[in-house]
Amino acid sequence: MTHGPTLAVLPFRTPTPDDADALLAQGLLEDICGELTRFPTLQVISWMSAREVANLPDPEVGRQLAATHLLRGRLRRVGPKLRVTASLVEAGSGTQVWAEQFETPREALFELQDEIVARIAATLVARLEERTLTGAQRKPPEALEAYEATLRGMLLLRQGTQEADTAARTLFMHALELDPHYARAHGGLSLSWFNEWSCQFWDCYEKNARKAYAHAHRALDLDDRDPLLHLVIGRIQLYRRNFDLAAWYFDRALALCPNDADTLIQLSLCEVFLGRPEVGVAHAQKAMRLNPYHPNIYHAYAAMAYFSAQRLEEAVASARQVAHLPIVDTAAYIAVALAYLGRVDEARPYLAAFQAAFRQRILHGREPARGDAFRWILAVNPYRREADQAYLREGFRLLGEDIDSADERPGPAADPDSAAAPAQAELFARRGDAWLLRFRGRESIVADMKGLHDIRRLLERPGDELHCLDLADRAEEAYAGDKLLDTTARRSVQARIRELQDELTEAEEYNDLGRAERLRAELDELLAALSRALGLGSRTRRLGSLSERARSTVTWRIRHAVRKLHEVHEPLGRHLENSLRTGTFCSYRPEQPVSWRFDAAH
Repeated sequence: MTHGPTLAVLPFRTPTPDDADALLAQGLLEDICGELTRFPTLQVISWMSAREVANLPDPEVGRQLAATHLLRGRLRRVGPKLRVTASLVEAGSGTQVWAEQFETPREALFELQDEIVARIAATLVARLEERTLTGAQRKPPEALEAYEATLRGMLLLRQGTQEADTAARTLFMHALELDPHYARAHGGLSLSWFNEWSCQFWDCYEKNARKAYAHAHRALDLDDRDPLLHLVIGRIQLYRRNFDLAAWYFDRALALCPNDADTLIQLSLCEVFLGRPEVGVAHAQKAMRLNPYHPNIYHAYAAMAYFSAQRLEEAVASARQVAHLPIVDTAAYIAVALAYLGRVDEARPYLAAFQAAFRQRILHGREPARGDAFRWILAVNPYRREADQAYLREGFRLLGEDIDSADERPGPAADPDSAAAPAQAELFARRGDAWLLRFRGRESIVADMKGLHDIRRLLERPGDELHCLDLADRAEEAYAGDKLLDTTARRSVQARIRELQDELTEAEEYNDLGRAERLRAELDELLAALSRALGLGSRTRRLGSLSERARSTVTWRIRHAVRKLHEVHEPLGRHLENSLRTGTFCSYRPEQPVSWRFDAAH
């Protein structure tokens, strides 16, 4: 198994070890540990183990706990305020990597505690990754560990160029040679293909989409608790306009790690496309607050959120900070925002810059037809709300752009591997509680079955591999047994754990073995529950079992539906039996192309 840095969080010191502030310090310590365990690139030593060696020198603490880094902290009263100081130290050398100080009125500590915990956690992870990356950049690629190679690959992906994506894939493949089960490296491969799919290089659009989707799901099968992987699959579904399914993955990513700045800034753009721009603004602001040394790409996502929320001055200010980055449509959004602000002359250079980038990056030097650039923006950006698309249309009108045929919404270039479909379309349509099916001139009506819904989704995307989880139902109980505790619930469990520890100590002192045994059983159960909720301890693979259940369920549903179709429409049943593939990934691959209609109109 590949690990990133290993951190030991030592008890936060207070001037008096047994006063009320010491209790606050203990709660802060536990909350920080709990929050840090949400970050999949960081291993966190239990605070209970760290407490036992806290008084030893840093190198000895690191040796005994096998920790690469230590977090030490102090909480003390300064007049009417509480001051929290945290510092990160390299265990082996004792070098201080980072330190920060927070102050809050004592009565407001609980209101601000989540913010303090989030800031410490997010900053720590960013600093640790930055430290590791600095060392990794000095090594030749073949000398990199899997974690270091993946970090370097992720950094390359931020450049947004085909050359950087190719170089990143080499690093991810090297990481997988070292650790074939490293989920983050699979996730990196998915992101590299996603970059080329969603933004540019449209001549390979469908091929790259399939590769991005497949690698992301393989990664998720290995580790379902990595928010990055849910984010990748959610974005793929978003760009396919499967909005509800995309939202499910985004919600899961946010629940898994609500204070990961990189996840938040990506989600800000996703919320824009889902039609919730104010939520996107809040995510972007929080991401930049948690990671104050963020890369400039953060401003590009924030600009999109501000624009869709019609906060135009803020949109222009953010977008201007990234105008030099290789993002094709940033200049277009600046131009439209300036047009709405009545500054059309100021918008002209940005519009010209967008058109030049579109010609170079998307059309590869070919001259566009009138209105092509605008239609491309609507095609590539998956806005769910018509109101958001209309807002863009009106902005281009203000700039004097030709949008007469803007509703044609061109798609990506055709996949060269796909053959042309015949003109005559077969029918696979839902009609009330039944389905109307027509194939090879024969028509039948069959009762509704879940397997028919699965089959329709496969017929809609011939040749694509759809993961069984994306065909299965998204019920609330899908993750039963793997619930994430919110802050209030977590603190309640932690308080009960402390009570049980005190009661257990008392029972053992009085040699009350029966009571001690009952208390110990309850304590073990609560600790196990808290560990599962926070991701502590050994890595569980709940999605593996969930994926297996989904595979079995979807396979049975599809095969059951095909058997029923054999009874009422034998040619269609035989065709689907020969053309459908089921398993972890399901697909529809007919020997000859078939054109399907999915509406019930005659």
